[in-house]
Amino acid sequence: MSRNREIYLLKITTLTIAFASSILITLFSLNEFGFDRFHKSAGEIFRVLQKNTDEKYSGNRLSVKIPSEVFNKLKGTFYNDSLIVSRVKIMNKVNALVNNKSFYDQKVHAADPEITNIFSFETLDGNMNDFITSDRAAAMISSRVAQSYFGKHHAVGKKIKLYTFNDTVEVRIAAVYKDFPINSHEDFDVFISFNEDAIKNLNFDPKESGIYGRTIKGIPKDYTIGKDHPNSPTIMKYSFQPLPELYFGSRVLGEEARHGDKYSVIILICIAGLILFLSFSTFINLTTITLPYRSKELAIKKLSGTSQANLLYGFYKESFAFVGTSLLIGLLMIVAANDLIASTLNLQVLPLFFTLDVRLVLIISILLFIFTVSPVFMTMRFVKATPNRLLSTDTITFPRLKRMITFFQLGISIFLIIASIVVKRQINYSLVKEPGQNHDQIVYLNPPSGLTNEGIMGLRNGWKKYNPNILDVMAVSQLPDRIVSGEIGSDFYLLQVDPGFKDFFNLRMKEGYWLGPNSGDSVMVINKAGKELIGENQANVIGVVDDLSGLFNQPEKPLKISVAQNANYNWLCVRVLEVDIRRTVTRLSEQFSSEGKISHVKYLNSHFKQWIEYQDRLNKLSGILAIVSGLLSCFAIYGLSVSLVRDKLKEIAIHKLLGARTIHVTYLLVRELVIQMIFALAVFGPIAYILLNELLRTFVFSTKFMWLDPVYPIAYCVFVIVIISGFQAMSLNRANFASALKS
Repeated sequence: MSRNREIYLLKITTLTIAFASSILITLFSLNEFGFDRFHKSAGEIFRVLQKNTDEKYSGNRLSVKIPSEVFNKLKGTFYNDSLIVSRVKIMNKVNALVNNKSFYDQKVHAADPEITNIFSFETLDGNMNDFITSDRAAAMISSRVAQSYFGKHHAVGKKIKLYTFNDTVEVRIAAVYKDFPINSHEDFDVFISFNEDAIKNLNFDPKESGIYGRTIKGIPKDYTIGKDHPNSPTIMKYSFQPLPELYFGSRVLGEEARHGDKYSVIILICIAGLILFLSFSTFINLTTITLPYRSKELAIKKLSGTSQANLLYGFYKESFAFVGTSLLIGLLMIVAANDLIASTLNLQVLPLFFTLDVRLVLIISILLFIFTVSPVFMTMRFVKATPNRLLSTDTITFPRLKRMITFFQLGISIFLIIASIVVKRQINYSLVKEPGQNHDQIVYLNPPSGLTNEGIMGLRNGWKKYNPNILDVMAVSQLPDRIVSGEIGSDFYLLQVDPGFKDFFNLRMKEGYWLGPNSGDSVMVINKAGKELIGENQANVIGVVDDLSGLFNQPEKPLKISVAQNANYNWLCVRVLEVDIRRTVTRLSEQFSSEGKISHVKYLNSHFKQWIEYQDRLNKLSGILAIVSGLLSCFAIYGLSVSLVRDKLKEIAIHKLLGARTIHVTYLLVRELVIQMIFALAVFGPIAYILLNELLRTFVFSTKFMWLDPVYPIAYCVFVIVIISGFQAMSLNRANFASALKS
């Protein structure tokens, strides 16, 4: 045992790292593919999508803001026969007053009573029927919100006052439900009854909302429920999107859902599987190294009358101890790193462990069985051999198997590192897989001092000409989703803008016309809420524009919009394409940064920022897998070098006795391993090139397979081979070559 101590330690280390990484990827994948599946019969739940089919339209064609006329038509046509449907209105920036204590910027959903038959609520306090049958404004809240508002989840009967600007809506809590899991596509914490007057009092438009439903008899996924948008020449189509497909589906206007990328997760699973295979082959290779040195032990046991079955059982127990110990250490490593994993990957591993997911238990059981049983098959030749055969100088070895293991380990090591590099670069560039989805986003930053309207025009024309990823530029006094400056002595909010504001945000005029470059301070444009507030005194008003706050699911503020003076520009907004957006943002930051002061560029859409952070998590996972594959490659090469030294010990002994120095022995080992690597590269190199090129072709905006991609892993493997071979050569200086030649 002492002679093989380093081999046994390497076995446990290799298996521990492999188990920890594979289980982590399994947990991540189960969480990703488990979004919204906690609802009962989740496949029957759907969301209604609206698609703009106008050929001239530019931008995201999908929206979840459905007109009430479509909801009424849908409910009247299908309700009694095959569907249960409910409106769900997202209302942000709502303030809650509870026991004279204010909670600001809350998110509230207004929903019809049918929502209780669509989503699965686990009631902790109260009764859902009270929400359904209540004649007054009722509310359902999650236990998280109940704890925040009242310090306990027993809150039925208590009242909450909701307000935005002026009017207050009082609701009575009918039920408290258990928090939805973290892998819910949206945070649903507060539901109030869908009452049009209450929604209007909170300064929201009840005429459009999201629609969720549940099928009773089953509706095809591509079933179209309507075409013509009421009172609009634009043709709209409405279809059902199954809830389990929402997370991996396209991002949609008006939603606040989380999204993931299924293909990237599958790629990470494949890479994790190859890492597991790499560790498995290393484990087998290390087993072939230790078995010949136990020949005498087996011969003695055979001579003492131990049966073959007992010998196999002994090997099985030993293998189970190694694998079980490694698995336990790997699990403990994941549990110990729970906080780090949660902050890095937004993944809570402890709840996933405690739920005892059948798939997780099955995967761990299969891994434990395969890794435990596979080395036992290697012992069959030793168990069946006679004592004389075991004690002879002709040692039982596995030359063909070792060559195969060397071939696969070196090839897979190179492939894994190349794949990690390519996947990370593609994730950073674009994840769009369907044409027409290269949407744009708005980023904002502090403008340079002294920016004039002429300067803005210069930026707009110059950037659009020399950077195709920049579509437009515009300056404002306040960002449209956080307007706080009000007019003294009135309820109006003031917004001073660049004349290109309307086109920049794709707003439509409801009445009149928009501001021009020569418009002075004396004229203004207002929105619908402003028109209701201003009444008949519209002498300086030249037009009424679309609601701006509704783009962000916020209450509509009464606005007075005028052309800004140069000194009043506080923010520079830039509309950029999503493809390669990180590089575009970096260039913008560099362009406006000065010595000692970095210009920070931020995303206006917080949900797109979450999408970017999700991609960063994929990149971190890809980086972790690259590090793991590199580390396991190092272990694999070390195991191969040990195997090579022991197989060629007599040859090395002769060279040493003839005066060979350490560098010559190192050259001998390096040459053998590099020859094996060249054979592996000849096969796995083209495979990596073909597979990764085919993968990149699935993206609409793809990066290229660069010639440097294979150079790095090859250089890494050669470096590791040289270092480990040198270490092995130096360790042979202490070897007893006389005994090696005798054996």
